[in-house]
Amino acid sequence: MEERNPIKTSEKLTYGFGCFGQNMIYSLMANFLLFFYTDIFGILPAAAGTILLLARLWDAVNDPLMGMLADRTRTRWGKFRPYLLFTPIFFVPFAVASFSAPELSMTGKLAWAAITYIGFGMIYTASDVPFWALSSAITDDTNERNSVVVYPRFVATVAIAIATLATQPLIMAFSKPGRPASGYQMTALVYSLLTVVCFGITFFFVKERVQPVKQEKSGFKDIYKAFRNNKPLLLVIISGFFTGIGQTAKLSMLIYYAKYNLGNEMLYTLFAGINIPFILIGISTVPFFCKRFGKKATCIGYYTIYALGSLGFYFVGWNNFILLLIFNCISSLGMASPQVIQTAMIADTIEYAELKTGKRTEGTIFSSQTFLAKLTAAVTSVMIATLLSVFGYLPNVEQSSQVLNGIHALTAFIPFFSSILGIIPIALYPLSEKRHAQIVKELHQRASD
Repeated sequence: MEERNPIKTSEKLTYGFGCFGQNMIYSLMANFLLFFYTDIFGILPAAAGTILLLARLWDAVNDPLMGMLADRTRTRWGKFRPYLLFTPIFFVPFAVASFSAPELSMTGKLAWAAITYIGFGMIYTASDVPFWALSSAITDDTNERNSVVVYPRFVATVAIAIATLATQPLIMAFSKPGRPASGYQMTALVYSLLTVVCFGITFFFVKERVQPVKQEKSGFKDIYKAFRNNKPLLLVIISGFFTGIGQTAKLSMLIYYAKYNLGNEMLYTLFAGINIPFILIGISTVPFFCKRFGKKATCIGYYTIYALGSLGFYFVGWNNFILLLIFNCISSLGMASPQVIQTAMIADTIEYAELKTGKRTEGTIFSSQTFLAKLTAAVTSVMIATLLSVFGYLPNVEQSSQVLNGIHALTAFIPFFSSILGIIPIALYPLSEKRHAQIVKELHQRASD
């Protein structure tokens, strides 16, 4: 039987701090890599987007396998903590290589981009799956989990905020004349080294309390079963897919929006950075509203705020800068909060699956979240790259009114429609807090028999 005492705030903080560096490097990859490919490395937008999408086809296999490997792991340090100590080291070479621009033919450039990006994705998986699966091993109390997962999501938002404010200045500070890629390389180096340190802190200060149940080793067929027999998980995955697209699209488009619609690339830092306090307010209110209204209703509420703010953003237009910022900030209240709730929902589906199958597969189940993060980034990049090409976008030139209107529409409507679509599966989510408590009680009774 696990300890029933509340988790100390200090431990929640050190768990949350683990994803600080990782989210800075993820922010760099998600928000600047497509721009780096098109405007620095010289790859056409459609080709760059295709590379990002093809990498996700491999992740469809790689991520669940990593989850299965984590589920099979048994060490004196636990199931998940060892991965936080050793795998982040490999972030360093792959992150720097991803933002390198060697003199190659177009075929060589495409091969370089594919190899380095896929390699980075594999290292990301090897650290991210165990990190989030660890939340289910810290406690099996659903209310405690709501509190626990807020910390990494809150810290992740702070990390993204810092990256938003610091990345462009760092790139410019590190850039060397005639070597435009140098600034990106050094920024990637700084962020990846920070990732190693942050994951190390989590390794040393966070405990795994929920002990693995005695069971047969999972096989390939169990990956399929873990998802097929888990309706609540499938609904959260579908909703999370739309959440990720909406959030990634907004952040990815802002660099284009600032450079071309607003006429000043440096406004990206102001425009994105002013969102951060509102994102943090939204995230910090998640435990309160979840406890009062439940996860489902709270998640739908945040989705609605994001959708309405994005709609207002579109109708204001980029010539009214103050109103544009106001609606941008309103949408930010609901921008990241659904991800916090969905992480807690995924953790709750672990006990649901354990009750049905007799197997506890935290790693396999949480691999869906890691895969989603990368899939949505790739799908969004392909979507944006394709639509920019359709609108007639050409890098580093003055854009036509058609392109400017297209950039504005993409920045507003992708988040709007993704929010509306994300509400539907959450509305069908059947695992209430009361039902989850009953499941945990049944599992404890089964273990004591």
